[in-house]
Amino acid sequence: YKEGEGTLLPLWKFWSERARRKHVTALAWNPMYLDLFAVGYGSYDFMKQSSGLICCFSLKNPSHPEYSFSTETGVMCLDFHPNHPSLLAVGCYDGSVMVFDIRSRLNKPIFHSTVKTGKHTDPVWQVSWQHEDIAKNLNFFSASSDGRVT
Repeated sequence: YKEGEGTLLPLWKFWSERARRKHVTALAWNPMYLDLFAVGYGSYDFMKQSSGLICCFSLKNPSHPEYSFSTETGVMCLDFHPNHPSLLAVGCYDGSVMVFDIRSRLNKPIFHSTVKTGKHTDPVWQVSWQHEDIAKNLNFFSASSDGRVT
């Protein structure tokens, strides 16, 4: 502490052993459960890419993630659906996009883009849910440095 200067002390530390040596690359707050947020892990060292990780933490339990999901490559962006708070869209370094249902204890996405479904060829820098259309379809957009918004 220095006289005349403020001091900021951390209240909580959110951490997972599985995230060791990974960078935090994204964070998204849940729109309905205001104590819940998702953290995406990957790498900003683009010459050393490895697997990614998503951890969902609650302010009620900072010592351990409530849910966690693995990805083949680093996570670059996240977005919770505004009306369906269990749906999490994820963009990855390899250009793939996924949707996880965080209620599921399986480590598998309910949607995963492929070359056939128009997977990006560069990292995905943003995913964003569109509000439901008249037919109640769930849609999201993804933007990548390959120059496409899909």
